[in-house]
Parts: sequence; structure tokens; C-alpha cells
Amino acid sequence: MKSDYKPNILYIMTDQQTANMMSCSGRDWVNTPNIDRIAQKGIRFERAYCTNPVCIPSRFSLFTGRYPEAIGMRSNDYKYLPKFDESILTDAMGNTFRKGGYDCFYAGKQHFPGYTPEDIGFEVITNEQRDQLADITASFLKAEHDKPWLYVASFINPHDICYKAIVDSLESNGSVSERLKNSNEYRTMKLYDSIPTKIDESEFFENFCPPLPNNNADQEDKPAILDEFLNQRGFKRFAADNYTDNDWRMHRYVYKMLTEIVDKEIGVVLDALEESGNYENTLVVFTSDHGDLDGSHLFEHKTLLYEEAINIPLLISHPGNLPKGVSSKVITSNGIDLYPSLLEYVGIKVPKALEFVNCLEAAIGKGEKREYLAIESEIGRGIVSEKLKYVYYDYGKNNEQLYDYVSDPGELHNHINRVELKDEFTLLKKEFNRTWDEETRKNHKSPLLIKDYTGRI
Repeated sequence: MKSDYKPNILYIMTDQQTANMMSCSGRDWVNTPNIDRIAQKGIRFERAYCTNPVCIPSRFSLFTGRYPEAIGMRSNDYKYLPKFDESILTDAMGNTFRKGGYDCFYAGKQHFPGYTPEDIGFEVITNEQRDQLADITASFLKAEHDKPWLYVASFINPHDICYKAIVDSLESNGSVSERLKNSNEYRTMKLYDSIPTKIDESEFFENFCPPLPNNNADQEDKPAILDEFLNQRGFKRFAADNYTDNDWRMHRYVYKMLTEIVDKEIGVVLDALEESGNYENTLVVFTSDHGDLDGSHLFEHKTLLYEEAINIPLLISHPGNLPKGVSSKVITSNGIDLYPSLLEYVGIKVPKALEFVNCLEAAIGKGEKREYLAIESEIGRGIVSEKLKYVYYDYGKNNEQLYDYVSDPGELHNHINRVELKDEFTLLKKEFNRTWDEETRKNHKSPLLIKDYTGRI
């Protein structure tokens, strides 16, 4: 698929938004009318995945088209990484689009592993990542531009949900520092961390607060490494051991409200695009770096290879060029497939080192579809197919897990011993071993085993 001209590209991303945290995905207790506008005018990928469900590894992939494993990175703590091949940056998004005739701009949250947006070909407009980002982006969209442009607007929220369990843990022993209380993250999260005035508790939980997820329970045959993961930071253990049903529902309420905040900011951007006169000539991408577990399996935060952390929103619209209101079930990656697919869409040569499947062509039935997709995290690796997901954690009891999307979408059971899945599992594990060979698994140890690992947010 190639356009006869080079459309502008507005690349909007949020932080820590799982795929079903959009009303267009069928979730009736979150209201995202502006994100929904993109879905209504384009393609929604129901089965889009990040490469690794934490910020820095995922963002590395989003802008280079490579797995974080390519540079030995498995977590946000990248200080132990060896020096990596500079060609990775040369072939990154901004540099490649510039060579293809685009002006490239970056605004908002960065969070890259030791390099800057300028290193990968972007001119930085602003580091502002909250509401001011929307206004700055709107001003850019309404201005005159001589060349086609690629503009990344990287919003921080709903990432402030990270601070819910942290603050709850600290408040339980009265040790919330003034420094934390004065942070934007704390103040924004705390705006919603209580029952609204004039609504009594019973009415709030009956009519306003999201329900518990169906999988708000420990998994049967739970991988032992997950207990070590909980112990990595005290607040994770605190939430798992102490949250009541209403605590988990309050966590989900805060997550909902933070998502609706960023949706309003995105609305400012989309309104400006429509007012600019460039709406018809602009391809709009919306995605997120990873999701949030938000009460599933009694976890919050991200990192784990459960669906809530790895299945992310991916919406793409381009009026008159892409179909409207399409929901695609093709398996794709916003890390390794999206960037090169955009290059092909506008007729720019894809760097030779990138291996991908064109997600746009797959979605409209004109290209090959993925049968398998590899995923990774700081404590394990996996492979996804249409019906199954196989996860191999780095060590510990029950470190091999097989999940069945059809019979057990909540991933509450390990199906690795089900006889009727044996043939499909054999093929899945073969593909896993081809992707994550033994040498790779041996050389890139779990960050949990690294003595000075900090496990930063």
C-alpha cells in the first residue's frame, strides 16, 4: 500500500493505557469520546501488543522497530546495557522519515534508553507532557508548514495510576514525603482518589465506581517468580496482600478518571487538526506504550505478560484512504510492525534490518497476517497466536504457562497439560524456541537477578 502523496502523520500516544480502556472497545464505564473519534474514522486493532510492557523498552521499540532484546534491554533500568550499534538510531523513525522528505517533531514524554529524540531524527517542540502539550500541539497543527510532517504528541496519562498503590502503601505507615506530595503525579492522582462530594459511599460504588475485573483472583498454578516480582517493590506486595474489593475498585476508578483526562487533551488536538484544514491530508495514529494490570490477578502496575499489560490500543485513520469504523482482529505489534508499516504507507523505503508484517495491509485483507507474535518482559518471554499464549518465565516453579484465549480469556488457569491442545502447543513452543533461542535466554538474564537492579517505574 502506497499513497500517491505524502500525508502528514499525527502520532498520538498515551502512557500505561490498556486496550480495553476506551469506550470504543466496549467498556461501558469509561468515556473516551475523542479517542473513539479516531476509531470511528479508521481502523481499530483489537489484538495489538507492545513488545515489552514497561515504558523504556516499549518506547525503544516504537521508534526503532526492533525488540528491546536487540540491545539486551529487558527493563526500565538500562544502565547495565552494553553499547549498542549506532545504526539502530540511524534507522530510527525520525531519521528515516527525514530522509524520505518529512519534517519530524517530538513533543511530550520521552523516556528513551540513554538517547534523545534529536538522536533519532526529531526536533523537540516541548517537554511538557500534560495539558499544556495539547495546546502546544494545537498551535503547531494550525500553523503553516512547507513540507509534510510527522508529529509525535506523547502524553503522560493515565500513567499517574502508578502512584495509587505507592501512596496507599506509604500512607499506611504515615510516611508520604512532602516532595512526593508536591509532585504533579501525586496531585493529579489524588484529584480522584476519594469519593466525590455529595455522593454517599453506597451510591458511589453502586453507580459510579467500575466493577472488579472477572479475573481479580490469584491464578491457579501461579508462576512462583510472580511472588518475587511482588517483593521487588514493597507497594506491589502491599496492594496484593491488603487491598479489599473496594480498594481495587477505587484503583480502577482513578485509572478511569486519568484516562478520561487524557482523552479530553486528545480532543483539543483533534479539534485543532479539523480546524487547520489539514484533516483530509493527515494520517492519525493513536497508541500507548503498555497497559496496566489494574486489579487483574490481584496485581497493579505493568511488567507481567498478562493481557491487561501487553494488549494496547492501536487506532489508525486517514480519511478517504483507509476504511472507517473497522475493528480488526489481526495480531500485530505497535513496536515492530507499526513504524515500518507507516513507512510503506507513505512510500519510504524500510530499513533492511527491520522484520515486520504490514499491519495496515493485514487489516484490510491485502497482505500477509501474523500467525505468531513474540513478546518479552523483564522476567519472562512469550509467544502469542490466535487462540493461545505461551509464556516461559526465567526461573521458578510453574515457569511454563499456556493460556487459552477461547476458554479462559481471564488467564486464570495454566492449560499446559490439556491433551486436546497438545498439537497447537507443540507448534507454538517450536516458534517460541525459534524466536527466543537458548543462547539469548542465557545471555540476557532476568533483571531480578542483577544485584543493583532498582526496578524503577
